[in-house]
Amino acid sequence: MNARTHRRTTTRGTRRALRAAALSPRGVASVLAMMFLVMFSSLAVAMAVASQGNLRTANTHLHVLRAMGAAETGMAVAERRLIDAVARFVVERGVVDEQFGTRLWNGSYGAGDGIVNVRPALDGRADVYQPVSVADALVNAHMRDANLVTVSGFPFQADIFTPSGGVDTAVFAADNWVRTGLVGIDAAATEGAMPAAYQITYAPLANGTDVRIIVTGYSSIGATGSTYAYRATAEAGQSRPVTRVIQQDYRIVKRPEQAMLSPSRIMIGKNVMITGDLGARYTDVDQNNGHPITMRSDFFGLNPILDQRLEQLFEALRNGDIDGDNRLRVGHSVEGAAIPGGMEDLNGDGLPDNAFADVTGDGYVDEFDVFIRFYDADGDGRVTLSAALTQGTPAQGRTPEFTADDDLALLIDSAYPDRNRNGVSGFVDTNNNGRWDPGEALLDIDSRNGSEADRVLGWRDGFIDRKDQYAKLRGRMVFRATDGAWAAANGGDYSQHLRGPIRPGRPGQSPTQFGADDDALPPISADSFTNSATPLRDAANGLSFDQQVAQQLGVSVGDLATYTEASTDSTAARFWRADLDDAYVFARTGRHLWEKMPFNSPSYADYYFRPRYENMTFRNVQIPQGNNGLFINCTFVGVTYARSYTDNAHTNWSNYGKMVWNSSANRPEPATDPLDKSDFARYFTGQITDGPANYDQFPDPPVINGATVTGDARNTKRYSNNIRFHNCLFVGSLISDTPQQYTHVRNKFQFTGGTRFAQQHPEQPNNAQLNPNPDDLEEIVKTSLMVPNYSVDIGSFNSPTDTFPGGPPAQNVQLSGTVVAGVLDIRGNTTIDGALLLTFAPTLGEGPLQHMGLPIGNPADFNSTIGYFGPEDGDQESLDPESLPIINGVRIVGYDTDGDGIADVPFDQPRPPGATDVPFYGYGRIRLNWNPDLPMPDGVLLPLSALPLNMTYREGRQ
Repeated sequence: MNARTHRRTTTRGTRRALRAAALSPRGVASVLAMMFLVMFSSLAVAMAVASQGNLRTANTHLHVLRAMGAAETGMAVAERRLIDAVARFVVERGVVDEQFGTRLWNGSYGAGDGIVNVRPALDGRADVYQPVSVADALVNAHMRDANLVTVSGFPFQADIFTPSGGVDTAVFAADNWVRTGLVGIDAAATEGAMPAAYQITYAPLANGTDVRIIVTGYSSIGATGSTYAYRATAEAGQSRPVTRVIQQDYRIVKRPEQAMLSPSRIMIGKNVMITGDLGARYTDVDQNNGHPITMRSDFFGLNPILDQRLEQLFEALRNGDIDGDNRLRVGHSVEGAAIPGGMEDLNGDGLPDNAFADVTGDGYVDEFDVFIRFYDADGDGRVTLSAALTQGTPAQGRTPEFTADDDLALLIDSAYPDRNRNGVSGFVDTNNNGRWDPGEALLDIDSRNGSEADRVLGWRDGFIDRKDQYAKLRGRMVFRATDGAWAAANGGDYSQHLRGPIRPGRPGQSPTQFGADDDALPPISADSFTNSATPLRDAANGLSFDQQVAQQLGVSVGDLATYTEASTDSTAARFWRADLDDAYVFARTGRHLWEKMPFNSPSYADYYFRPRYENMTFRNVQIPQGNNGLFINCTFVGVTYARSYTDNAHTNWSNYGKMVWNSSANRPEPATDPLDKSDFARYFTGQITDGPANYDQFPDPPVINGATVTGDARNTKRYSNNIRFHNCLFVGSLISDTPQQYTHVRNKFQFTGGTRFAQQHPEQPNNAQLNPNPDDLEEIVKTSLMVPNYSVDIGSFNSPTDTFPGGPPAQNVQLSGTVVAGVLDIRGNTTIDGALLLTFAPTLGEGPLQHMGLPIGNPADFNSTIGYFGPEDGDQESLDPESLPIINGVRIVGYDTDGDGIADVPFDQPRPPGATDVPFYGYGRIRLNWNPDLPMPDGVLLPLSALPLNMTYREGRQ
């Protein structure tokens, strides 16, 4: 019993003890402490793990950035090296195709590829070995790489290699790849160092023209591994670098980089707009009018009050235009502050004119804003054109606001036809006049709503406004002359010679570049052109010139020497020999056989008796040297090849055969001044007494075709070609031989009247006889005009325009491709889609700037003019329309004696009986649009280019 009681007491006591313990404060604290200990220990472990992960992530991210930075640095280096390596190759062939590109890359080109010259490295470094291929040039460039990292498995220097295994030959070439070593970029590649680095591979693609640059960037790399490791305990020798790979494709092409490249002065006149860069190699700025580029305003001269406002703007530009783009930036601390207030009342309406507002809203004030503000009578921010130009447009029926110059209005309203840049633009030119007229369908139609997409954006909408995006030059000016030299020669300021807003072609690009080298402005001369057979010359394979003339006259070739034209039908094919009686010809045509050269120039250099060909069609013809003809209303189909003797370097080449006016005979006759030793008996007799004291100062007679010629045989007109084409149509290309010297008095083409150029006959596009052979079109599209070292005048000194009512047939010249001449002057309605390359570099004491070996003349007087200029500007052959006399309120150019509307007698000579006054027909409109995508013709020696291809940049190895 006692035992049972004891057991019971013990159980109850235990329970009481446990209850007391549970209620004890010390017990509670112990439990909580244990719980918090577990919790904080867990958090500490978690935080340690997270911190270690963050550190690793941050470290990885830093290495990723270093690797990407190294790759991008390598891509920038690779691009520059590829561009420079490719530019070392100066080639004759015009197009780099798959086969030629492959041979250039691996150096297997040969005689069939034409001339291939390899220039020294553009950066002046010496080659390790002589390169013959683009791959060689790249290896040489990279052999000078410094800070190379030595790592097993990588070449220590650049080499050419064949990739092993797995090359997709549908994409890549199988061999002749180029690779570089590892180049460290953020630390010296000394022993034990592990800098970030890049490695470049140049992979030629299977198409032969493209190269893929593959750059691998390494975050850290050295002979013992990398500083990067994902595990904190890893040793450097066990680490692998983070890498990033980027790729970009480039295409090897041949193309001119400027819309116009000239070694003589460039002069851009009124009513001219240019898209593309201007490259001026002229540097003799100390000469009178020695400005490398002269550019006139399109708006000055329209109205005296507008001129006053423009003068204010010009002064503001002189003081405030800090970047030389002829625009003042609104809100800019310097340029914005220079914007005139415009509070004057020059128009007399009693209110401030506010003439200098940013009407177009582009953030600049320029001539275009001042023009719009002046003519915008209703204040809607746009200018309505004349009734003739608004017909059929959204502006039809509105009150005209600008009627002073319809050519200028058309030039601006028709500029940039592909306004939405979708690759579709233009219209169906049903009347073949080269301009849109009411009823002609536009080609870019929005399929969603049927609207005319480009017109919605302002193209030929009958208004001039901000949508037209006007710029005198949409590009930049690149000068070989320095800014300081030009400024010093003009009293510290040359800005008055450059008018019109300039919009650089690329964002962030400067509007001007001075002191450009030969890489930026390649030297172009007669030596840049080859006389080897080219496809264009081969295409001039029609019947001989005499055969084609005789066939159209219905006579034999033998009859031409004594043929006397008797037809009185002015629309029939007619031929007037140059040796006919001038009175006979004049009585039937109203024209003399002789004419001044240049035709109707106020400053002529010679006279020519010209054979005359009227209303004839020539096909793939070679015009023989010495022809010197006048072609009236003739059509030239295919390739027209004018021949001339090329070794024309004799000091008196331009003087042999020269004619002067004989007032008693009332006609020009040969000059008799002695020109060389053969003009004295001493040359033949050997007797000193048979010659003057200065006999030895005279040159020897010329050697022509390997033989010394004297007397009349020296007449160099027989060996040259000075031709005038009047109211002619060229359906194809005009090309020539390449004379060694520029002799503008002997080798010259003049296109007067309603001259037209086209690649398809404008009236009969389906007539095979009036259109080029289909097989020749591939070459014809490369150039409309390729006449190196010839002087070319497109348009006369009063070219007919289609906006002058009642005038003669309008000029409509449309040239395309690479247009080449020695010096080129353009007036009247002309569009050039491609590029202009000019060859003559005027140098005092050489060519036409010497006489009997002595320097004469001013190099600045030899210039290429796009638009109208006068003698005071340095264009000695031309006349400035502003200087013409005004008779009955009309500017008069001269007098028409034969009823064709062209002045036959200049205004400063007596008016012939029965002649009619010829008015100035207007400035016309000229567009020069750089189109680098057009293929170049063979025969032009220019360096190659490497261009990045859009949408080919990628990251990663695929």
